Amino acid sequence: VEYQLSGVVQIPVNEKKGLTFARGLRSILRHDPDKIMVGEIRDAETAQIASQAALTGHLVLTTVHANNSFDVIGRFMHMGLDLYNVVSALNGVLAQRLMRRLCGHCAESWQPSPTDLKQAGLPLDAAGQYRRAIGCAHCRGTGYKGRRAIAEVLVMDDVLRDLIVSRSSLTQIKAHARAAGTRLLRDAAIACVLRGETTLEELNRVTLVE
Repeated sequence: VEYQLSGVVQIPVNEKKGLTFARGLRSILRHDPDKIMVGEIRDAETAQIASQAALTGHLVLTTVHANNSFDVIGRFMHMGLDLYNVVSALNGVLAQRLMRRLCGHCAESWQPSPTDLKQAGLPLDAAGQYRRAIGCAHCRGTGYKGRRAIAEVLVMDDVLRDLIVSRSSLTQIKAHARAAGTRLLRDAAIACVLRGETTLEELNRVTLVE
């Protein structure tokens, strides 16, 4: 347990002693918890128990190691789970990353070349307040100072649930999500670049060209 939180019962997992995430979660459910936070879903057994807990009326929060919200769905699809129960319990998936902010003391305005825009997957007429990193004493020569989060929020709807249960491809799932208004991590990062908060180099470092 890294931090003691008032009003929160925390159970440290110790797999060497037989206390796995799945066993700990079963133990928690016997205590009628108000809300449940599972540190990480690593296997099918933990995912299935977490889904069952959510279906019985508990708010369950957890993490999954994945590159984006759609890869979380892919992880679940490849775990051999009962996908109907999973999607019935799942309300949404949030993926986030940190991008470095440009230093406010030395960043300068800059007009990227057509090659720069093409490499970043941006249209050649993409208008924005482009800036680039220079480096100074305030940022220790890096050109960046501080970081900000970018996020991708996948909110489940009936069509998404049907696509997942039928094991449609992630390409189809992503296409529906985008049509329904989901903003991808890349989109959020591009918005930061166009506002002059960070650089094209940082965009390509943190996210992949779609």
